[in-house]
Amino acid sequence: MLTMFSELQKYLDAKDRRQWIILLVMSLGAGLAQSLSLAVFNEAVAAYGRGEANVWYLPVVVVLATIGFGAGYFGALRGHVVSTRMAIQLRDRLLDQLGGGNLRVVERIGGSALHYHLMTTITNLAGAYGTLLAFATSLVMLTCNFVYVGWLSPVGLLAAILITVVGVLVHFRQERLNVDRKWLLEQLTNTHHRRHREVIDGYKELRLFDAKLKDYRGRIDALNQDMLVKGLDATRTTSAGDLATYFFQFLMIAMVVFVLPLVVRLDAVVIMQLMTAILVTMGPLSGVVGAIPGFTRARIALRNLRMLQQEVEATRETAGAATRRLPEFESIELRGVEFAFDEDGTGEAFHLGPLDLTVRRGEIVFIVGGNGSGKTVLMRVLTALYHPSAGTLRYNGEPLADADRQAYREQFSTVFSDFYLFRELLGLESVDAAKIDEWLARFDLADKTRFENGEFSTLALSAGQRKRLAFAVAMLEDRPIYVLDEFGAEQDPEHRRRFYREMLPDLRASGKTVVVVTHDDAYFDAADRVLRMDFGKIVGEHPGAAGIMQPKPPAPPEPTHAVVEENHTIQEAARIRRA
Repeated sequence: MLTMFSELQKYLDAKDRRQWIILLVMSLGAGLAQSLSLAVFNEAVAAYGRGEANVWYLPVVVVLATIGFGAGYFGALRGHVVSTRMAIQLRDRLLDQLGGGNLRVVERIGGSALHYHLMTTITNLAGAYGTLLAFATSLVMLTCNFVYVGWLSPVGLLAAILITVVGVLVHFRQERLNVDRKWLLEQLTNTHHRRHREVIDGYKELRLFDAKLKDYRGRIDALNQDMLVKGLDATRTTSAGDLATYFFQFLMIAMVVFVLPLVVRLDAVVIMQLMTAILVTMGPLSGVVGAIPGFTRARIALRNLRMLQQEVEATRETAGAATRRLPEFESIELRGVEFAFDEDGTGEAFHLGPLDLTVRRGEIVFIVGGNGSGKTVLMRVLTALYHPSAGTLRYNGEPLADADRQAYREQFSTVFSDFYLFRELLGLESVDAAKIDEWLARFDLADKTRFENGEFSTLALSAGQRKRLAFAVAMLEDRPIYVLDEFGAEQDPEHRRRFYREMLPDLRASGKTVVVVTHDDAYFDAADRVLRMDFGKIVGEHPGAAGIMQPKPPAPPEPTHAVVEENHTIQEAARIRRA
């Protein structure tokens, strides 16, 4: 436990570390004041039994109660603030690591798991200090109560300590047995969250296929049953520890009432005082024992967070890369670049490359190919979201240094096929409202959504409208290179025509570079070059307007049937245009 809290200290700044020392002292003070209140109360009762006035004890009780309650109240408030700040710092640190990492590690861990760790795991970890404060208060009260019991009866103290220590050790042993069980249950809970999120994300697919829905519900039922069995196992172990504690508490009372009078001679008032002290001790004892599951949750959370941070940190790029600036874009070159999914331990076997590619300023490049040919992977490598496993990425003829990767990414605006559309214009606070309205009107979105109060009024748009809105945001970013993945796929014929016949020529005229993944063969002539991919390689290249195939040296592998069909389509379209 001390090791855990020592490691947690690094997540607190100097001010919060000082706060925790103060809060810990206040918790100890609150426990001491509450325990002394018990002793004063009992002495007041004893004075009354002796026929003495006990009203003089009242001011002492009021002072002690004020100190105890005040310290407890202030400690709870400040403890909440510091715990919340710790959670914020933990989340910020993890987000910083993710921000400096690699897209592939995010895909490998999964969005549901990352969200679970950002919210639940970090909440459990930050709550450890609140548990520590409650534990400290209860421990001081327990210790002081034992001192008071010892003052009343040394034999009673010996019996109380022996019984309590045995009970706590039994409970602690049970919780230690539970660490691995609860860790496994935590992983199942993470999967449980993901499964239920998938029901929402895949609602359309499940709603259209009753057998698929029943199959999925069956998998959730199996997961629920697994969680029930493992949760019951963990609860059985914890409950056994709780029952052991309660049994030894009961045994302690029985010792005072039935056994202690047989061992030492005590009058009735002392026995009642012992009973009162022991009954009051049950609360702090429950607090001490009840903190053990909280510490267990924190240990599990720390283990999960440590594993997650190590995985993310392994892909972290050179610090300070975001502050660097690159010269004005002229060209990008990929030389012998390769990327393999199977090298990151996921079991996926896709391999990109080796391939060579040059993209120049003011150029419109189309990437075509069948599904699974590697087009999207190439876009992720080109934008430095994936790191090549081999080969060189060059910017303006110079190899791209690791410290320049973020500055390199800043050259791109993208609309990927799996794009995410934010409601706000992030990073574009100074954009003129008239400019935003102009782009909304140009994309026929002015009557669909508005930009007001710093955000779009709605994102509840059709797939094609959402993609056009994402493209409008990319245009507002005004970067030198645009990467558009299947932009025309969800557009109606008129908006598809505008994209190829109006938008792309305008971008070329303004000196922008556009790389488009597309299947729209009727518009291949809109490109300066059309590159064809298959099996993770560039297997062909031709100038878009001329429509003449020029195989790339060295000779490509034998094209698939899909590639042969696509070649024929391109050549036929070019023949018709020439006619």
